[in-house]
Amino acid sequence: MFGNVAGGVVNQGLPGVDYTTFLVPAIAIQVALASAVTSGIGLVNDIENGMFEKVLVSPMNRTAVFVGKTLAEVFRIGLQIAIILGLGVLLGAEITTGVVGAVGIMAVGILFSFWFIAFSNMLAVLTRDQESTIIGANLLQFPLLFLSSAFLPLEVLPNWIQLVARINPVTYGVDAARAIMLDEDVMTVLEVTAFGGALDTIVPTVAVLVGLGFVFGTGVIYLLSRASSSDVR
Repeated sequence: MFGNVAGGVVNQGLPGVDYTTFLVPAIAIQVALASAVTSGIGLVNDIENGMFEKVLVSPMNRTAVFVGKTLAEVFRIGLQIAIILGLGVLLGAEITTGVVGAVGIMAVGILFSFWFIAFSNMLAVLTRDQESTIIGANLLQFPLLFLSSAFLPLEVLPNWIQLVARINPVTYGVDAARAIMLDEDVMTVLEVTAFGGALDTIVPTVAVLVGLGFVFGTGVIYLLSRASSSDVR
């Protein structure tokens, strides 16, 4: 359906690129975004069944609490992205960079998921309510996807969407994955020419994703460090 509707538009922005190939990196990032929400939901469940209170009164480092949860989530996210890439190849998508590129796309998806995992955990700590965490994360998830370069090239979108996309984390995650997929520079939100080829997209986008992960990770660790046993009863 997407191919029939948007394939011609994509060819205007990236001539010669099949829409399935264009779309697979976006779906990989979408999977990472959707899966990251469940981390906060899991934390709410821990709060509701009393497990989180036991963690708070233990001598466990609060950073280790977040890191442990995150490692469990990223393993699942990496596996889901691998399945998406496999299905994409079966449907005709081409990973120009081969197996190494597939691993790179998985790594980008995992890196991208860090900030939203942290965000969903921040919602969980602040609301301590499963429904509020789900609503808060989902309200942000879909605008992020559609106000980005995920489904169409940025240059064919309205000017106001282009402005939003420039500060949208999804744009940077999708562009990084797409640059690996196509082995070419596809980023339009930043003008970088220092590295050459696909690296002109990959290096700055990965730097942005690392910065986001650090900022939101620091935020959730701060909230966890201030949480007390009485807060979650």
